[in-house]
Amino acid sequence: MSISYYYHQLRRDLTNFSFLRHARFEGYIITMPQSGTHWLKHMLAEAIAREFHLPPPRYNHASDIIGGPKDPKVYPDIFSLAHSHTIPGPLIRSNILRSILKLPRYVVLVRDIRASLASNYEKRKDSYDCCFSEYLRGDVAGKKYSNDIWSCIRFINSWGRTLEKYPDQVLLVKYEAILADTLKQLVIINDFLNLGLSKKSLVYGIEESSKEKLKSKEDPSPLRSKGSIRLNKVTYIDMISEEDNKFFIKTCNDYLNYDFGYDYS
Repeated sequence: MSISYYYHQLRRDLTNFSFLRHARFEGYIITMPQSGTHWLKHMLAEAIAREFHLPPPRYNHASDIIGGPKDPKVYPDIFSLAHSHTIPGPLIRSNILRSILKLPRYVVLVRDIRASLASNYEKRKDSYDCCFSEYLRGDVAGKKYSNDIWSCIRFINSWGRTLEKYPDQVLLVKYEAILADTLKQLVIINDFLNLGLSKKSLVYGIEESSKEKLKSKEDPSPLRSKGSIRLNKVTYIDMISEEDNKFFIKTCNDYLNYDFGYDYS
């Protein structure tokens, strides 16, 4: 497995130039899949809309205010903020390239890997057509699942190295910390990115982003996957067997270089 893992990591790293698009923006929200992406984006988008007197986000993904790296800037006169799930290659840590490109500040949102995997499986289990135990072992080639243990490890290791090298340019935010004190974390993000949002706008963004309100704003487009907001709560513990958990612990121990304070032992 180790040879296969490092081979596919190298293959992706050598062809990964996605960060070149980042220079178009002043700030970036990078999220681990199933880490509260819609929630965070929508709260910030509602706060931005209130602060700058813009139409509120139409859908819960808020991409009309915080779009992707390929999307045009809808409001070029305000702070340009983008979102992605990108896993950067080693070039993003090149001082030479950074001296040429003006890369933005990054807010990186993470979550306990176990919760991320459970959420992804519940959302897509019909299309995966397999049991959780099979899904948990993932596809090291990265072709079978939209997110699995291997992509989580690659995401954390890559951003962990970037944060370690550029601590002033990368802010790590935990989904669990946002749950515990939402306003405090939004203030930290606002200050780090210099968004200039007032406390009233941030509170408004929180109030407009409850799970029920987000669920009512699902994008009906067939290109969008359904069930991005889950009201039910099926957890990792509900799904795993003892053998599954042994596999998870060993895999993290063998391949995960940063735990970000989570206990995976």
